[in-house]
Amino acid sequence: MKEVSAPTFLFLILFWAVLITSCTSAQNKAVEDSTEYAFLPAIAYNSDLGLIIGGIGSRYRYQDGMKPFYSYINTSLIVTTKGLLSFFVAYDKPYFLNTENRLQSETFISRFTGNQYYGIGNYSELPEALVDSSEYYFFNSFSAGAEITLRKPLIRNSNDSQLDVFGSAGFEYQTPWGNDSTQLIVADQPEGIEGAYTTNIGGGFVWEARNSEFNPTKGVYTKAGFEIASTFLGSSYSYFMLETDTRSYTSFTILKEITFANRLLFRNTTGDLPFWKLPDLGGADLLRGYPEYRFRDDNSILLNSELRTWLFEFPSVDVRLGGSLFTDIGRTFPNGESIENIYNDLKYTFGFGATASFFTNDFIMRGDVGFSKEGYGIYFTAGYLF
Repeated sequence: MKEVSAPTFLFLILFWAVLITSCTSAQNKAVEDSTEYAFLPAIAYNSDLGLIIGGIGSRYRYQDGMKPFYSYINTSLIVTTKGLLSFFVAYDKPYFLNTENRLQSETFISRFTGNQYYGIGNYSELPEALVDSSEYYFFNSFSAGAEITLRKPLIRNSNDSQLDVFGSAGFEYQTPWGNDSTQLIVADQPEGIEGAYTTNIGGGFVWEARNSEFNPTKGVYTKAGFEIASTFLGSSYSYFMLETDTRSYTSFTILKEITFANRLLFRNTTGDLPFWKLPDLGGADLLRGYPEYRFRDDNSILLNSELRTWLFEFPSVDVRLGGSLFTDIGRTFPNGESIENIYNDLKYTFGFGATASFFTNDFIMRGDVGFSKEGYGIYFTAGYLF
């Protein structure tokens, strides 16, 4: 659910951190049979959201023999100077009901007076006079959604890799409101401008062979799945969406251990979709350096590459500080586009970031600065991008 990505993971750079740990070990780190809490209320900044005030809370529960954890809960409540008010909660429960199945769910609700719309299939560089417009590319919106996924292992190997099959069901709603003819979205009148909801089901496969889900340094991960929405399911629109997500990690040592991480994303859609369900690129999670939702169309392809390392470690207080270099390459394109045109019009960005890990190696914070032909973006988030 793309709409939750911005409010879900926000790195709060001025913070008061509270960690309460009850475990069989006296140390504040993930050990056998332990529960750890992290709560950060503070102030942050994001180029697409503005100044952010709010908080993020996480609960990690570990038990011996249960990987990657026994359960995980993440919540956030934020308000920003660009008009976003958002609440998000995610729950992840491996070994659901004492079975081998894994239950994952996400729920969000948000009101945004600074949502961005740059048109569908708009690949021309933005006119300078409009880049900083306070109205033309922005609009008011209200959105809400929920998704639940159940994963069942098919194959488990001795090296902790496994193949899962998954099924999912979701609901999303968005309605633009209070906009006028001075804004592009009103001039364009895309599908969903009057408000729409989608109810969908999906499924696919997940191959998990990373050494860590939160801080991977080696291994691979692949997810391939589909999503179907239909008026027969109560949806405003009927469409089919295909998504693939492939990630690889390898490490080498030059003074410090360095991880070379790559992610290749592909999304294809057919049918009738509201504009906010179309594949898009831009912002903190996709094509850093371009504005969020800068590119939208029937399809998207994206390659993220990063070099990551931890530069300083303070074991006595369970703190690590590190950095990264990255480049993002991709584009959106319509159905029927020739392969030659797809690869001739790729968008490129590059940048650098800083990372920090507090109290447990699973709780990572990251700040990125990305540069593109149309400017730059500053992003503070929780967790690695992938």
